[in-house]
Amino acid sequence: MFSSLLLSGFLIAVQPSTLGQRAEVDSILLDPSLLIPGRSKCNILNDINPFMPLSCHNTTVQKNLCCFNAPGGHFLQTQFWDYKSPVAFAGPNNSWTIHGLWPDHCDGTFDQFCAPDREVQNITQILQLHGEGEILDYMHTFWKDNTGNDESFWEHEFNKHATCISTLEPECIQNFNNRNDVVIFIKRVISLFQILPTFEFLKRKGIVPSSTQTYNFTDIMNTLKQATGKTPTINCNGRNKQFLNELWYHFETKGSVIDGIFTHADADSDSGCADTVFYWPKGLPTPTPITTSSAPTPTSTEDKGMIQVFTSAGANVGCILSKGTWSQQTCATFRPVAGSVPRSIKFTSSKGPCAVDATNGTLSCGSDITLASDFTNSTTSSGSLLAYNGSSSFSSDVVPTGIVQSPVFIGDVHSQTSLHYLKYRSQD
Repeated sequence: MFSSLLLSGFLIAVQPSTLGQRAEVDSILLDPSLLIPGRSKCNILNDINPFMPLSCHNTTVQKNLCCFNAPGGHFLQTQFWDYKSPVAFAGPNNSWTIHGLWPDHCDGTFDQFCAPDREVQNITQILQLHGEGEILDYMHTFWKDNTGNDESFWEHEFNKHATCISTLEPECIQNFNNRNDVVIFIKRVISLFQILPTFEFLKRKGIVPSSTQTYNFTDIMNTLKQATGKTPTINCNGRNKQFLNELWYHFETKGSVIDGIFTHADADSDSGCADTVFYWPKGLPTPTPITTSSAPTPTSTEDKGMIQVFTSAGANVGCILSKGTWSQQTCATFRPVAGSVPRSIKFTSSKGPCAVDATNGTLSCGSDITLASDFTNSTTSSGSLLAYNGSSSFSSDVVPTGIVQSPVFIGDVHSQTSLHYLKYRSQD
């Protein structure tokens, strides 16, 4: 059972055990003038259907995807603590900043850039056209690009993620006009961000930025978990993952992303931080990485991603699925970890570690694999080329179409030579 707060038109579900705390936070940080909502065609705010399933929990196929988020029914409201960037690009020193709102498939996999015809290159103009100057000012403060190109960053987040939200399709919006889907998405992101004041959550427990103090990762996790009642994903960067820098809060929905109910959910992806971490102040010089006995060796990159398949001519022809097969279906999510030799990397999917079979040279991922293979000649950066035993050539017996999956072989000896190389690309 959930209680709900109606925030200037946005209905956010919170657990009763945290309602008092959440209401106090909302009254401090919410500016209702920013949150005038759009309207879906579901009329969810006035007529909540008690039989409507929560996203990711339906037992039957939902046909009306204007009122049910699918396949992207699990949402991540993502935030940065950008201590490395110049002060002008890092946002306020007493607040985290917005990264975005990402839909995934309830299992960590996700779509991206789903509607090229709906991509935009003029978010500032769209907001100005709709008289949303206050929203624009807010974004320039709290939705910052770490290189100073805020507009490009906003466009990237909308084009990559918002175009994959089924309930945000133009035909799902009452009085769709002049790209107000962009305005609605931005307001939804801001409304979620404003009820999740990470800086305040941590400060109340005495966890504040410091260049000398370190904190137990479990204390940070428990503090943020207490704030929402659910487990978030916390990511750290720097050597040995010792510097707090990104946070993902998780949600599921009932109804439209426009005016439906958001409920807190547990993370569908792992955190990546050392046992002891710095919460480094913004504006100080980049710290020299410090190794302590409690910090593990690097175990993960800063985020999850996909492995894409390319031809020798550079054309993208699909992705690697969670079992290690090649397909034209939705890309699987892989979590990279540092390999056993320098400049190498290993991968794990939802099925388990990924390895090359020594007997037949096929790539596979599964819980029965005890030792993941090293892929060399690569880095953990987005777009890195993958190679095995010094060769970046991969091949297959058939080009898969539809739901067909094709085994991937190391080397180029199999008949279908259009499969040439693999690249890892991070989700950002």
